[in-house]
Amino acid sequence: MPFYFTVGLVLAIPGPSLEAVRADLNLSYVLVVLTLIVPATSYATGTIVGGLVADRLGRRFTLTTGVTLFAIGLLTSGFAPALDVLLLGACLNGFGFGLTEAPLMATISDVAGEATGRAMTISQMPFGFGALTAPPLVGALLQTPIGWRGGYLTAALLVMLTSIMLLSARIPAASELRAKGGALVSAVLRPVPILLGCVVVGYFSMQLGLGGFLAAYLEAEHGLTRSLAATLVAAFWFGISLGRIIGAWLALRVQAYSLALGSLGLSLLCAVVVVGVPQPAAILAAASLAGLVAGPLFTTVVGIGVRYRPSASGMIAGFMLAMGGAGFAGLSLAAGAVADALSVRAAVAAMPVTLGIAFLLLLLARRLHAAELRY
Repeated sequence: MPFYFTVGLVLAIPGPSLEAVRADLNLSYVLVVLTLIVPATSYATGTIVGGLVADRLGRRFTLTTGVTLFAIGLLTSGFAPALDVLLLGACLNGFGFGLTEAPLMATISDVAGEATGRAMTISQMPFGFGALTAPPLVGALLQTPIGWRGGYLTAALLVMLTSIMLLSARIPAASELRAKGGALVSAVLRPVPILLGCVVVGYFSMQLGLGGFLAAYLEAEHGLTRSLAATLVAAFWFGISLGRIIGAWLALRVQAYSLALGSLGLSLLCAVVVVGVPQPAAILAAASLAGLVAGPLFTTVVGIGVRYRPSASGMIAGFMLAMGGAGFAGLSLAAGAVADALSVRAAVAAMPVTLGIAFLLLLLARRLHAAELRY
């Protein structure tokens, strides 16, 4: 749980920093969104490698390597004098986090069994609080000489501290029944994991719209100061924080697919409000509510996926997260191009479209999964 607090902080830093980095390094939106695209792409690669290596060679070695690269990447970004060094750091921290998260989720699945979705939600409860900390932290640092770089340096220190706690825990050995070789590949190339991976892309699109572009949206379209706009992104992460807590309670009472569909459908409605209303106060209220209803979505969907084939839990987790990371990278590039060509609001407007597609795909995944269980 302390580790996921730090993860929330790390993932929420780029969004509030976006305008400051763009101005400091004199970049266009297409170039500045590379700070979102590069870590997402390297994260996707890291999850695939991490899931495969963890299933074949074990969890602890993969976790140790991952958290080390995670911290080195953040330190590199914190001391970056130019865009190329910043992106090198982003590449390292994205790959390191991906290398860490797939075996970590597989380990939770091994321990929790059928309660995997709830266990993941509980383990990630502090994620929202970490992400909630990032906007005011960045907003305060933007008023100091260290600026946006201070956020990465703070995150690096916390990653090192919480990684010591994570690696000191007792990590169960992988099951002897774990799938091997071709069985791992065949497990992830089934329709259900692929569809669930697409739903993860939909969730990440909301993180892009409300965690990545919300500060730029409030500044460019509504005239808020840079520091204030960066701080107000906390509204979305505040909702995520409460949503994870509520999701852990609901997981005992609501079937996993029903919980995920309800969460995704309500998130879609909130995203439409964010794009459609002209008042900053209403946008922030809708962003906070979007986080609240989306809180259990990610962990519930990934939990369904890793329990789909428990013998290949690491590989399936890595595959789904890789789809999410790759989708986030592609959407970031598209959003940056749209923001340059049209407006930041037009870039944010892609969010409800992606969520709507994800909702339909989740319905299809539930139907196919139910059919497989019958036969």
